Amino acid sequence: MFNKYRLNFVLILFSIFSVVIFSELFVLQVLDNEENAQQIENQNFEVFYIPAARGEIFDINGNKLASSILEPYLFLNLKKINEDNKKTYTQLIQFNFKEISNSEIEEFFKSKDLFIKIINLSEYDPEIRIRLLDFEAFEVFNLPTRSYPYNELFSHVIGYVGNPNKDEQNNFPNSINNKLVGKTGLERYYENIISGTASEVIVQNGNIVEIKPSVSGKDIQLVLNTKTQNVVKESLQEGIILANKNFETTNMIERGAVVVQKIDTGEIVSMVSLPDFDPNQFVLGISEFDFKQLNRTQAFNNFAIQGLYPPGSVFKVVAYWLALNEGIFPETAINAQDYIDCEGSLSFGFDDGSKQVYQDWKPDGHGKVNLSQAMKQSCNVYFWDIALKIWRTFGNTDSEALLQEYSKQLGFSSLSNIDLPFEKEGVVPDRELFEEWTISRPELVRPEGWLGGDLMNLIIGQGAITTTPVQVSNAYRTLLTGEKSSPFLSVESSNNIIEKINISDEFVKFLLDDLNLVTNPGGTAYRSFQIMGDQIFDIGGKTGTAQNAGDLNNTSWFVGVDSISDPKYIVVTVVEEGGSGSAVAAPISRRIIQHLRESELTPVEFGEITE
Repeated sequence: MFNKYRLNFVLILFSIFSVVIFSELFVLQVLDNEENAQQIENQNFEVFYIPAARGEIFDINGNKLASSILEPYLFLNLKKINEDNKKTYTQLIQFNFKEISNSEIEEFFKSKDLFIKIINLSEYDPEIRIRLLDFEAFEVFNLPTRSYPYNELFSHVIGYVGNPNKDEQNNFPNSINNKLVGKTGLERYYENIISGTASEVIVQNGNIVEIKPSVSGKDIQLVLNTKTQNVVKESLQEGIILANKNFETTNMIERGAVVVQKIDTGEIVSMVSLPDFDPNQFVLGISEFDFKQLNRTQAFNNFAIQGLYPPGSVFKVVAYWLALNEGIFPETAINAQDYIDCEGSLSFGFDDGSKQVYQDWKPDGHGKVNLSQAMKQSCNVYFWDIALKIWRTFGNTDSEALLQEYSKQLGFSSLSNIDLPFEKEGVVPDRELFEEWTISRPELVRPEGWLGGDLMNLIIGQGAITTTPVQVSNAYRTLLTGEKSSPFLSVESSNNIIEKINISDEFVKFLLDDLNLVTNPGGTAYRSFQIMGDQIFDIGGKTGTAQNAGDLNNTSWFVGVDSISDPKYIVVTVVEEGGSGSAVAAPISRRIIQHLRESELTPVEFGEITE
């Protein structure tokens, strides 16, 4: 009996031991093998990425400015190529696509990629595709091709696309698999919105086992108007041609920009910069020669946001606002209505011992002028007198930079934060900046630093001050609305009020009335606008002619307002080395204003050389 129970106990122990041993062996042999097999299997998986279609870009009326067209491309699966079939695939490519050279075919086979792109099949008979797909190493994938239907018209605003560099890959993650990124313009600014997620082609042992679909980028709706853009570009081109005919310069006049901004919202309805380029050139790859040619002419620069120019007399509106707001007028004037005698020059000595004689653009002077007449005739002497008053009142005090503070309230020397990349901020000089420059950029300043004469230059938009056309447009808009906000191109951005500026309705009316004087008889822009007949009584603007260093011709400026009674648009025009603002920039703006008012368009004609 004992032996029987002992035997049963031994058998039970043996059974338990066997189960344990078997379990261990199962884990070691079966489960571990499965895990190892899975690891090996996973190692055999490879991924090939097919770029996603970028979002489309539309103007305010739904016109397509940029799109992605899906086109069929033939690919060669290099995992399916071996020494036995290489000759066959070579012959197939040679026979069907005679434009592909033998050397190109050899390069195909040298690629380290999973798939190599052979050719676009969109223009070939569909039968070719069907025939080639009978061979297992051929695959057809639809690839998006970026297209710009309006060619050069929106080149600086829309931008172009290209292969991403390392920095761009870090900043724009989708660009890695899409192998494409926005280089300039809205294509770059909205890259993370407009780019999509690439499709994933999962390959195992050379076989496609799964295709994860792409996610297309989001469309962008703009506030730009294509019809207006066409008129603006035509007008600017005509003006540049006239400038070259009427001014002798050491350089060909070819650079300029126009900004058309809606006053109530801040939206940019048109932005043109010349010279321009065709972004379609970059889709399939631009030649080195063509790229250098475009680069030589600075065609890639958007001068509307990157062109830094002294603003000349269009900057006088800052002093105009300061004078009315602070009650600071020339020494012999108590208020804006009081007249001073402009004899064409101003001689003065500062407390610091510096002595200057400043000559007005009109040598024989403007006669009796008050603030309104000074704007109408762009009298420098009147504004120099204001600068002297500021200097003598506030020199070497905390209020010395009063003019600079007013200009900065309007957005000068700071980015407008428009929804475009690579915007430049410009400079409004003051004593602090000059002190900094004596160390960092001594070639720009005198050893004695900031003097009264520098303020004299600044108040008429000369000297070290630089600004962009979009800053000028936004500054005038701020004065007319009392709102400081960022201009914008995309509905995505919309208007964002940065700051409310204390500007009265009375001031706005006063300013509009005086801008109206500029385009009427006796005003600096009258010759350019008189062709519009009675409409000039409801139009306003300000001319500007900015001197450049050395022997460079003057830069031509004009800021126009389409209506005094119901202002809707600001038009800012600048022509680099274009000469007189009244002769070149003003007639360009006039034609654009005709369009905005839905009037008959007349050719851009050379205006009167004033300032």
